[in-house]
This record gives sequence, C-alpha cells and structure tokens, in this order.
Amino acid sequence: MLSEIPALHVCGWLWLAWVFYWIVAAQFVLKRKWDENLKRLQHTVPTLFGLVAIFHNGHMPALNWGAFHDIGALKWFGVAVTAAGHGYSIWARLHLGKYWSGTVALKEGHRLITTGPYAYVRHPIYTGLFLAVIGTVLAAGTWAAIAGFIVMLAAHYIKWRREEKLMIQEFGQEYRDYMSKTKAIVPFIF
Repeated sequence: MLSEIPALHVCGWLWLAWVFYWIVAAQFVLKRKWDENLKRLQHTVPTLFGLVAIFHNGHMPALNWGAFHDIGALKWFGVAVTAAGHGYSIWARLHLGKYWSGTVALKEGHRLITTGPYAYVRHPIYTGLFLAVIGTVLAAGTWAAIAGFIVMLAAHYIKWRREEKLMIQEFGQEYRDYMSKTKAIVPFIF
C-alpha cells in the first residue's frame, strides 16, 4: 500500500529515473567545441553533498539535525513537487535538444534557444532541478535536507553565472537582449 512507502523513497526513485533519462539523452547531442573540463567539480561535488544531506534519512549521525516537519501530507506534496520539477526540466531538456550539455559548453553550430520553457526563464533546467530539490526536501522534512538544498543552490548559481558569461561571449548583444527580457530562474521575479 502506498501509505506504507516513505515519501522520500518515492522521491529517490523519481531521481533515479531522471538520472537514467539524463544519461540516455546525453547520447544524442552535438559535439562540443568548448568545454569547462574540471571546473564542473565546482558544482558536481556540492551537488553530491547536497543529495547526501537530503537523502541520508538518519543513516549519517553527523547529519542528524532533526526534522523541521513530520506531516505526512506535506511529504507527499513534496513527491508531487519533485515530479513536477523533473517534468519541467525534462521539457526544457527536450526543447534544447542537441544543444544540451551537462557541463558549461558550446556545441558545434550552437544557436541561442529562446522558445518553449526558455521563453519564460533563461535556465529552465535549473528551475526544474530546484523545484525537484525543494519537493524532495519537503519529503525528507529534515534540517540537513534544507542545508543540502542551500549548498546545491549556491553551486548551481555559480554554474549558471559561468554559463551566462559564455553565452554573452558567444552571442553578444543577442544574449544581452534575451537577459533583459527574461528572468534567470523564476518567471517575472528572478
């Protein structure tokens, strides 16, 4: 019965499905003409720490900081938010198509995408990712999960700033115009 399955476990399965999709979809992209190489560790290492902090579920004494809530309905709402976030990031990933990269990179023949979810925010994959993380934090209900989210948010903020510098370098005024009319992560707000 669903009520016997912890919400955090369901989020874990959603994350595994998302990672599987991400790995498979990465096989169908253009070759890179420029890549950040080892700078990717600036966001991958904090992301891994953040995920451990979110999913440790009491198995790591150093991260047992207690719960900020233990409301079953809120945990299951978190599962729904996680699924919605993954759905949004997948929509953005599909819309970006062959130009997608998991690292800060430029593809051969790269062009600026400003339609679909990119018409609402400049970084819709991050929007979806952050929404999924917020949902998973709600499902976990722990202070360590909140700390994990903050670490991931800071790391990906640094990454998206690097991406924007590269896009300005590559597309110049076209990207600056896009920045002036489209928010980075949250439509109409930020």
